[in-house]
Amino acid sequence: MKKIFHIVGAGRVGQTFAALLSRHPDWQLSHIVSSSLPPNAFGATVLADMADLPPADVVVIATPDNAIEATAERLAHKVELSPQTVVLHLSGAKTIQVLQAVTERGALAGSLHPVFAFADAERSVAHLAGNLCAIEAEQPQAVEILQQLAGALGLTAFAMPSEYKARYHAALSAASNFSVTLAAFAQNLLAPLVLPEALSRRLVGSLMQQSIDNLSKLPPLQALTGPIVRGDDGTVAAHLAAMTAEERAAYRVWAQATLNLAAARLDRQSVEKVQAALDSGTESV
Repeated sequence: MKKIFHIVGAGRVGQTFAALLSRHPDWQLSHIVSSSLPPNAFGATVLADMADLPPADVVVIATPDNAIEATAERLAHKVELSPQTVVLHLSGAKTIQVLQAVTERGALAGSLHPVFAFADAERSVAHLAGNLCAIEAEQPQAVEILQQLAGALGLTAFAMPSEYKARYHAALSAASNFSVTLAAFAQNLLAPLVLPEALSRRLVGSLMQQSIDNLSKLPPLQALTGPIVRGDDGTVAAHLAAMTAEERAAYRVWAQATLNLAAARLDRQSVEKVQAALDSGTESV
């Protein structure tokens, strides 16, 4: 028997779930709560107010993190819930405690967080399958539903205890968001060269992709390349001398972290020489 589900919120993640699950033979998308989608989007009934939602097996809260708790409270007061209803959110940082309002009404609570960068809904629909997702729930029935949902989306699920949720999400945010920020910093360093924008992006992106490929096979310490792990203080000094004061400040942050990592592969003298270059940054080369 198909599982009837609703989606509350129709951003990039909500639309990706709607597109994928509406095609799956075991899941039936009934309603979407959205103020922006047209009527009957994804073959579902689109509502502006969740108070008009009928009962369902699963309710997916796909709102921004800061709206999850308020959404759960409104669901608890306005929508018919049962002990078989699973209400889940998609946040990687929030625990299932933000769904307390629905559990107090007898429903089951869960969280499913896809480890995926939802930059564009169309691209996400094409590439979501094959990735990982963290699931969090207390009741076995909720865990089973989350695993089934993950399977329908083509995701491989793993359990994430509530007490580590924020640290888990911080790690993923660092990996995803900080890498984009670093790419922007690198491309900005190339700006005075007046290269075509596509070439600048390719220069940075291709090397970052090679590093990511290395990290898929090696631990970070072994995957690290470049002047710092070689102990090449002269090159580090040359880098700093070519930058503006603002660029040097940012570079030093990244370079110091890199030196801290690289120290295990360097002798003490090399570490001290690179550290001296970072601390002064004005040596002639």
